[in-house]
Order: sequence, then structure tokens, then C-alpha cells
Amino acid sequence: MKKIVSTCVLLIFCYITKAQNNLQFNRVLLLRADSISTCSSNCPDTILFRSFTVAPDKVLKIESINYNPGNYVLFLDGSSFPRITTQIPTTFPIWLPSGTYSIYFGTFNTANSASGQYSYLLSALEFNVVQ
Repeated sequence: MKKIVSTCVLLIFCYITKAQNNLQFNRVLLLRADSISTCSSNCPDTILFRSFTVAPDKVLKIESINYNPGNYVLFLDGSSFPRITTQIPTTFPIWLPSGTYSIYFGTFNTANSASGQYSYLLSALEFNVVQ
């Protein structure tokens, strides 16, 4: 009898509480940038800096980020993405709540900078958070 009552109370509690909000698809977001750098040494620490904002009551689901790194590393809000040659996978999707974020190429040491073509394409889905 105690098991039945406990199970019923647990089911009622699960039904009453709401674990998360509902997400409603809003739009596809593409963020791209490309540039050719002619500086071969001691260049600025950051290139192709872009900032983007996820509006209040929205979330962003980043599906992929494709990039041509050259001697730079791609950063998303201060976190670096590994180079393809490291064989360290980047796990997608990446969920971002509302707020302002940045994406850019940078170096840990300006002596590592090099000339070349740099580009990235961020592909994401934006959702409305429905209460």
C-alpha cells in the first residue's frame, strides 16, 4: 500500500511541476566573416571580431561552426575551438541563453600571427522561450 501511495504522489508531483519552458522555432541564424591578412608577424591579437546578441526570452542552438584557422585559433566568447589537426572534437550543439557573445580569431602570442585568408561561418537555430 505504501508503494502505491508513494508512486501516486510522485506521479502527481511530476504532473504538477514544470521542468522546463517550451521552445518555439523562430529563425535560422548565419554569422559569417572573412578577411585576408597581409601581416606576417606581431599582428594584432584579434581579427574578424564580431559580437552578436541573443535577445531576452530567446535561446540560440549553434549547430556548427566551420572555419579556416590559418595560424589563429577561433574563439567563441573566450572559449577556443580546437584546430582540425588536434583531433579534439568540438561537441555540438552549443546552447546559448540570452546575452551578448563574441566570435573572433585570435592568437595566444602575436609572434604566432601569420598572413593568410581567414573565415568562419556559424550556423544556428533561434528559439523563442514560451512560458
